[in-house]
Amino acid sequence: MKNLDSYFINIINKALSFIQNKLSFIKENSLFLTKIDYFILFFVILTYITSTFGQTNLIGAVSFFVPLLIVIKVLITKGEKIELEKCNLFFWIYLFLCILSVFTSSMPKESLYGLMKTLMYAGFYFALCQFLKTNKKYIPILLYVIAVLISIEGVIGLIQNSMHLQNISTWQDVSYLNPEDVLSRVYGTLKPYNPNLLGGYMVCGITSLFGISALALIQKYYKTAAAVLIISLISSFTIFLSGCRGAYIALFVIFLGIIAASGHIIYNNYENLKSMWIKALSLIITGAAAFMLINHKILQRLMSIFILRGDSSTSFRMNVYNSSLKMFHDNWLFGIGTGNKVFREIYGLYMLSGFDALSCYCIFLEIAVESGIFALIAYLLYIICVIKSGIKTFIKENNISNKIIVIIPVISIIAVMIHGLVDTIYFRPQVQYLFWTMAAIITVLSKEEKEEAAE
Repeated sequence: MKNLDSYFINIINKALSFIQNKLSFIKENSLFLTKIDYFILFFVILTYITSTFGQTNLIGAVSFFVPLLIVIKVLITKGEKIELEKCNLFFWIYLFLCILSVFTSSMPKESLYGLMKTLMYAGFYFALCQFLKTNKKYIPILLYVIAVLISIEGVIGLIQNSMHLQNISTWQDVSYLNPEDVLSRVYGTLKPYNPNLLGGYMVCGITSLFGISALALIQKYYKTAAAVLIISLISSFTIFLSGCRGAYIALFVIFLGIIAASGHIIYNNYENLKSMWIKALSLIITGAAAFMLINHKILQRLMSIFILRGDSSTSFRMNVYNSSLKMFHDNWLFGIGTGNKVFREIYGLYMLSGFDALSCYCIFLEIAVESGIFALIAYLLYIICVIKSGIKTFIKENNISNKIIVIIPVISIIAVMIHGLVDTIYFRPQVQYLFWTMAAIITVLSKEEKEEAAE
């Protein structure tokens, strides 16, 4: 499908071309600006690092340099153009409706604060799309950096578990458990310390680890592939140690995605390995079942999903869902306004006594409550479009390495959305920057595949 080059986009690009002709001499006479791509890459990577180890204010300050440098690059580099993909059109509509919800909100000041955070994440995403479309060679580097950070968190989580640190989460109901079955939930280095935040962060990035292991395998670096696979499994174990049940479900979805993707590659490119793949799959399923039976604490935590009102944490969420649905019913068109500051104030009018909440604990319900039904529809269309484009690119791509690189973010986004059904960790910057990186990679690689098909 061709780019949706609207009339307004053409006008913008003509204006850009005029500005670039006037300002290109600045780049040609500046050592810094001739190397601007390296500085952009540096701040993108630094954003990931500060997201893992830094405070929220520091994360925002560092990430701000990415769109800032991209704007400078676009203005002084001849040939740089703005393009509008179909998926991004839906995202722009979503952003417009978020802005509209600020003006219709009964708390515009607080809503504006929430909107600024949304626009900050969106700016990072669009900047990364603009950057990667002419620097696709950096995509594997970004995935490697994410994989390293995820592996560090995986190891730290394992260490925290061995140290039996005091639980910092008060939302684990242990009233129906024996003391020896209580899971000591790990939380890594992400701030604020929160086991659910660690689970969401690991879910969003762990596909990079599995993908790099697969890349090393097809390139016949067998020792590297085995080492990275071991780290991937350790990081998966850390997700279980976080005690985040939404992350458990998302990890299961990740494994299903890996099985589906590897099956597609094996059956279409390595027919002689079919029987070996089936045997390996059977062994993995058996091993996973044995793992759950042996780790009784994790099994008990997993099974608590199914007792619903019998678990206070699940019951709390169900109460929040009921109250949030009433909020949506009364504000279905434009929502209450963007951000959790508005939510916390308005929620007090609807909540059951004693059940205060920071958010809806569901991405999609949160969007509907904050910005209305049409914002939710636009967002869903964007997500569906991105996933669909990524899967199409994966199927049509002939190069195995490229197949793996594009399926990594597809599985990641699907997993985050599944996790988001029962949690709103998605709105934390640590998850946001990884999520929008994955979305940008799909957008850029899908566009490349469309251009090749057109030729």
